Amino acid sequence: MTEERYTQASPWLRGAWMLILLILLRVAEVVLAVCALLQFGWLLFTRDKNPAIAQFGEKLGNWMAMTSRFVTGASEEKPFPWSEWK
Repeated sequence: MTEERYTQASPWLRGAWMLILLILLRVAEVVLAVCALLQFGWLLFTRDKNPAIAQFGEKLGNWMAMTSRFVTGASEEKPFPWSEWK
């Protein structure tokens, strides 16, 4: 088994981005909770889901997953704003 070395120019720069993204992940958790509460309220009053909230929640969840993979080193693909908001 070959040993892979980290090849990015500055691990300190990556570490700084990791810290910033971890903080943004915490903010995203709060935003996701607000979306869930709004969707629940919408369901209570209209008996139907709000497609805009559902779509935003899906994209936010994808961003959170992509960010988690980047900060743990499972992926070198950087999340939004470096890549498309999926």
